[in-house]
This record gives sequence, structure tokens and C-alpha cells, in this order.
Amino acid sequence: MKKFVFLFLMLCGSFEASAIELDGKYLSQSGELMFRFKGDSLYVDIAQSQRNVSAFKLIKNNENKKAITFNAYESFLENGRVTYREVLIRVTKMKNKKYILEYFGKDKDRDYNTNERYTIKPVE
Repeated sequence: MKKFVFLFLMLCGSFEASAIELDGKYLSQSGELMFRFKGDSLYVDIAQSQRNVSAFKLIKNNENKKAITFNAYESFLENGRVTYREVLIRVTKMKNKKYILEYFGKDKDRDYNTNERYTIKPVE
């Protein structure tokens, strides 16, 4: 019985170890954008100049061993006032240390909703 309980606990621990861990820098496939995951934040920068494009506060909505979905919040200035927006960001794990980052919501410089998709890989 003790062996069964120990085996069950080891099995549960191995599932937790396979969860997606995103902390770090990721480069888009095109090489234009850098995505930096740090704690509960996501920073999007232009890769060449390191100029910040967006900064999101991430709240984990759903997670399994293949994908994580976040409700993402960003504040920015619009006509001199602080404005907030909420978007949905999903990161799906692929093979060879690559991920697909999908963005759903209204972009801050457009009047309509967008759906963007990036293949990203860790910067080593």
C-alpha cells in the first residue's frame, strides 16, 4: 500500500513538472518583436531597438500542460487620459521549445478587434 501511495505521489509530481513555464525572453519568428514574461507581466518590445510597445498585467485564466490562457490588462494614455483595456492572450506549447502566442481583443491604436498570432522561441 505504501508503495502505491508513493508511486501515485510521484506520478502527480511529474504532471506538475510538465506545466508550461514562461519566465524569460522570447523572440518572434520574424525577429521583429521580443516578448518578455516576468512574474505576472508580459512586456512586448521591438527587438532591434528594445523600445517598449506594450506592457500587460497577466491573470491566469486556464492552464493545462499544452496551453495557458491569460486575461491581460494594459493601461495607456489616450487623449491625455489613462485608459485601460482587457485582451485575451493564449500561449500554446509546440515542439522544439517553440510556442504560439495568440492575442484576441481591441488593439490600442485601432478602432476594431484584432486577432494576432506569433510563433515565438526562447532567447538563449
